[in-house]
Amino acid sequence: MTRKPKEDVKQKILATAEKLFARQGFDATGIDQIAKTAGITKSLIYYYFKSKDEILSELFQIFVTKSIKLKLQISDMTWASDSEHDVENILKNNILPFLISQKDFIKIAFTESVKETTSSPHINIFQYINQNFRASFEHAKEHGVELDEDKTNIASFFLFWTPLLSFVIFHDEWSDYYKIDLKRITDLFISAYLSMYKSLVGFKPERSSQTDLSSILKQKK
Repeated sequence: MTRKPKEDVKQKILATAEKLFARQGFDATGIDQIAKTAGITKSLIYYYFKSKDEILSELFQIFVTKSIKLKLQISDMTWASDSEHDVENILKNNILPFLISQKDFIKIAFTESVKETTSSPHINIFQYINQNFRASFEHAKEHGVELDEDKTNIASFFLFWTPLLSFVIFHDEWSDYYKIDLKRITDLFISAYLSMYKSLVGFKPERSSQTDLSSILKQKK
């Protein structure tokens, strides 16, 4: 289906704003600069958005919607199937590619979250994580999986998501600083991350040569 011209303009505004917010910060970016960089008029931006806060809010909702969709797809693979799905493949083929494609927005969310007084309270990494968690808990219950929500929230944020998100934000800079090939860094990170993950979930190497996420989840029921 061919995209309508109006949709193209709106997507151009969102894409331009996202890159500018990530590169120089939300506060330092004005509507004038977004318009100039996108090659459109300010009035056209205001046709679609009341303010740059509204642009940021829409970027946030797009990111949340995409990430929840991916998480539920992964959950369905592990909870609704008897086949084995190992964590390494899910990490390499699903989670990391998605997060890396969303690097600019992740940088924005982290930057806005660590401000002492945020000018954009609707953009907060904890809001994103909370919405993600709520969807996961509801989906888990549909598959008969009971989770300790408080413990899962804390463990998931600090031990699962934070390492992944920090890698996404800094992997390019790490590669440049240490003069190490990006693929090599990614492989090393995945190896270290999986070792930590296996330790946290009580993975027993003698039971399998791979990290079987579906088995782990079934053990937790």
